[in-house]
Amino acid sequence: MSTTSRRFTLPAAIAAFGICLGVPPAASAEGWDQGPVRFSASGDDQCRVHFTIINETNGYYVVDFAVDGEDPASLAGVPGVWSLTGVPVRARFSLDSVAYDITRVVGRQGVQNSAPSSPVFAPGTAPYVTDRDPITTTRTVSLLDQPRLPNRASDTHTVSYQVVVGPQSADKGFDSATGRFALLETEVSGCQTETISTLATPPTAVTGTPVDLTVQVEPAAAAGTVQFSADGEIIGAPVNVIDGSATLPYTFSEAGDLVITAAFTPATVVDDSSDTPYASSTAGPKTIAVRDEEPGTGSLSQGSLGVLCGGDAAGSLGTGSLGAASLGTGSLSSTGSASTGSPGSICGAPGSAS
Repeated sequence: MSTTSRRFTLPAAIAAFGICLGVPPAASAEGWDQGPVRFSASGDDQCRVHFTIINETNGYYVVDFAVDGEDPASLAGVPGVWSLTGVPVRARFSLDSVAYDITRVVGRQGVQNSAPSSPVFAPGTAPYVTDRDPITTTRTVSLLDQPRLPNRASDTHTVSYQVVVGPQSADKGFDSATGRFALLETEVSGCQTETISTLATPPTAVTGTPVDLTVQVEPAAAAGTVQFSADGEIIGAPVNVIDGSATLPYTFSEAGDLVITAAFTPATVVDDSSDTPYASSTAGPKTIAVRDEEPGTGSLSQGSLGVLCGGDAAGSLGTGSLGAASLGTGSLSSTGSASTGSPGSICGAPGSAS
């Protein structure tokens, strides 16, 4: 078949082919490595995608991408390939005497390689060349800089990519058996900033008396909520993190040694924000010894009675108090037993006790 019969005939303004999300992406670590136009993408652990095009033709090509199976139509108005991001485009061409009419949608902008000519050759222009010296073009895209990124609070993303602009379909991954272009994928990670959560609790608590359970989240700019748990069971409602801190006043109803933990969940990041999302983190464990409140069982000593009656803590009884030997009518005996019907106050009056 002649080269001419395999060229695209649509105008350059609509010559873009976008992400075809109706086809499950074929996992590939190598990218497209056949023919005079080869392209690949590789994700790293810093939330970046590295695109590469090796082109031996005299026409330029563009590779673009979609993230986590997004619908590129949602990207309408976002700068992309020829500013057609999110716009359906129609490709009509012939390959091996078979006519193809494919409507697709342009995804996010990837990388355009350098070449002498535009992607479409009009009749009468220079022929399509496939044996020139290779031109290698690379571009690194940070997903954190991308507007309207889906699942922005995720640490890992799947990036689907393919050639969307170029003059020769057979040279950029078109499969005549399926009538579709090669759709490849790579993964990126490290798209969240790690957080550290630290739990502070009192060592003991009494049933019926509230105590404060506090978590400090770093960095302090990480917005979100903290959910506290005791022995693996949720206690209280989630607490908002304000200036890096979340405190839950909580009253335990049962005694026991309880293991306290806390989980920080980052707030949802707005899709069109360029703020860095934060990762979740856990705090604890800390053990609190919770005891039942008990009634008082103490007794008065000579010293405490002395203070009560105006003396000092050493047991020197003040005026009007009774020492162990100063026993009056109706007072306690020296053995500590009380006589029947001892009227009067505990200090200074007849009938008081020592």
